[in-house]
Amino acid sequence: MRLHLLVLCLQLGACGAPDPAAAVVKQYVILMHANSADVVTQLQAFKTAVEAFVANPTADGLTATQQAWLAARPVYGQLESARFYNGPVDVVNGGANEWPIDENFIDYTDGNPSGGLINMPDQFPQITPQALANSDERGGIENLSTGFHAIEFLLWGQRLDQTLGPGQRPYTDYLDGGTAANQGRRRTYLQAATDLLLADLTGVTAQFDPDQAGSYGATMIAAAPHDGLSKILRGFTSMAISELYYERMTDPYLTQARKDEESCFSESTQIDLAANMLGVENVYLGRYGALTGASVSDLIKAKNPALDATLRMEMTASRAAIDAIPPPFDHAVIAPATSDANQKVKAALDTFVPMIDSLHGVAGLLGIMVNI
Repeated sequence: MRLHLLVLCLQLGACGAPDPAAAVVKQYVILMHANSADVVTQLQAFKTAVEAFVANPTADGLTATQQAWLAARPVYGQLESARFYNGPVDVVNGGANEWPIDENFIDYTDGNPSGGLINMPDQFPQITPQALANSDERGGIENLSTGFHAIEFLLWGQRLDQTLGPGQRPYTDYLDGGTAANQGRRRTYLQAATDLLLADLTGVTAQFDPDQAGSYGATMIAAAPHDGLSKILRGFTSMAISELYYERMTDPYLTQARKDEESCFSESTQIDLAANMLGVENVYLGRYGALTGASVSDLIKAKNPALDATLRMEMTASRAAIDAIPPPFDHAVIAPATSDANQKVKAALDTFVPMIDSLHGVAGLLGIMVNI
C-alpha cells in the first residue's frame, strides 16, 4: 500500500513538491515592491524640487521641477502592469494617473482667466491633499484634481497649438505679483497635489512589502498560487493589449485628438509608452532592474517552449518598435500617413496583433481567463 501511494504521489507530482507557480507569485511581489519603492524615491526627489521652487519661483527652478517630474514617469510606467486586478495600484490609480483632464477644473485657460479651483477661493477655500482628493471627478470624469497629469498641467500649462511644443507656463504664474492671479494658491496646490501623490505611492509600496504581515503582497504569497498567478496574468495582459495597444496608442492614432494623448502637456507620451511595454515584459520575464527570478515565462517554457519563444520575440519587437517612434508621440500621429514618423507608429501598433493570440495561449496553458 505504501509503495502504491508513493508511486501515485510521484505520478501526480505531489509529495510536498513546491508548486513552481508559488515561486513566480513570490518573485512578482518582490519585483512590484522594488518598483514601487523606486517610484517613491523619484517622487521624494520631485517633492524636494517642488519645495525649492515654490520657496523661490525662478525659471531654472521650474525647469528643474519639470525634469524631476519627467524622471518619475518611466519608473511609474513600469509599475502599471500591476493594475487591473483591484490590487494596490488600482486603488490609487484614479488619483495617480488618470487622464484626460479638463484643465478649466484646475486653473485658468485661454479665454477663461478665472477658471479652476485655484481661482475659486470662495467656493474652494482650503487647498489640502484631502480637499483635492475629495474634489477628484467632482461634476465629471474629466474633472481631475489630482495625480501625475494634474501636476503636469500645473508645471507646463495648456497647449494652445498641437503642432508646437509642450505647454509654456511661465514661472511667474507662481511668483507673487507675477502673471495670472492667485499665485500663492497655485503654489499651495502644487505642493498639496505632490504630497498626495507621494503618500498614495508610499502606501502602494507598503502594500507590496512581502515581509509586512497582512500586506497585500504577503497575503498574495500565502494564498493559493493559482490565485496569485491569475492576478499577475490579468495585470500584464490587460496592460499590454486593452490599455497600451488600444487605449494609449490606437485611440490617439485614430482620433488624432490631443486629449487622447497621455502626457499631452509635457509631450512626453513616448516615454510613457516605452515604460509601459517594459513593465509588461518585466512581469512576464520575472525581472526588474537587476532583480531576476522565477517567471511566467518559466512556466510556459516548461509546457510549450515554442509559445514562450514566440511571445518573447513579440514583446521584444513591440518594445523596439515603440522606442523607434520619434518623439513627441502626437506629432508622429498627426504627421501625414506616408511620413516616416506616422509609419513607425503604425508599425508599432502592428506588433501587438500577433501578441494577442500568444497571450491568450499563455492564459489557456495556465488555466486562467483574461480580459483582452
